[in-house]
Amino acid sequence: MNDVRKYVNKMFSGYPKNDETLELKEEVIGNLEAEIEDLVTNKGLTVKQAFRISTEKMTKLDGVIEGVQTVQLSKVLVELTQWSLIYLLIAWIISIPFNMFSSLRATSWLLFTIILIIGLFYILLKIIAGSLTNERTIQLAFMNRWQKWIWIIWALFMVAQWGMITAIHFGSDLWFGRNISIEGPYQFGQTIAAYLAPFFSIIVPLLINRFKNIVIRGGNGANYEE
Repeated sequence: MNDVRKYVNKMFSGYPKNDETLELKEEVIGNLEAEIEDLVTNKGLTVKQAFRISTEKMTKLDGVIEGVQTVQLSKVLVELTQWSLIYLLIAWIISIPFNMFSSLRATSWLLFTIILIIGLFYILLKIIAGSLTNERTIQLAFMNRWQKWIWIIWALFMVAQWGMITAIHFGSDLWFGRNISIEGPYQFGQTIAAYLAPFFSIIVPLLINRFKNIVIRGGNGANYEE
């Protein structure tokens, strides 16, 4: 039955294509076809009626296929936006005392601007979230790979940034073998601010971690409703 195969193919479209899912898909197709045939033969239903009754009883495949979660995208976005605002507000508050130093003044204003933009997005999202019921299937193995690579990329970024800052502030002393000297508290603060500025980028991998946790809880039936 082509309709059965099309229906089941659509059900499995968001899941990983491996031996386990292919075997399960064929099993589901076989069970559906057998049930439809039984309803037509023994209950006197039409094929269309039997197809509708059989497919209505189908449940989601979450938990059947390991490592796959289905979540409501709008609710995940609302919670992720909340955490984005929390992380950004914390970073902005930390940056305020360093505003006297040019290396962090721009960072502080950038954080403040991003907070305003995400705040407006959050208000809009809360307004339209009730009308968005779309679901998404997410592969946790794929998320794990991305999570690991994002942390690696962030670590490499920090090494590159701190290396560049060290070269700018102390490159001449290191090159000529002179003792590194910092003249006065202002220069010390300026140096600390320079090293601190790129560290605020840790918000990105932290949000990836938070996103994964939200997805896992959503997949296990957590309720996002307030």
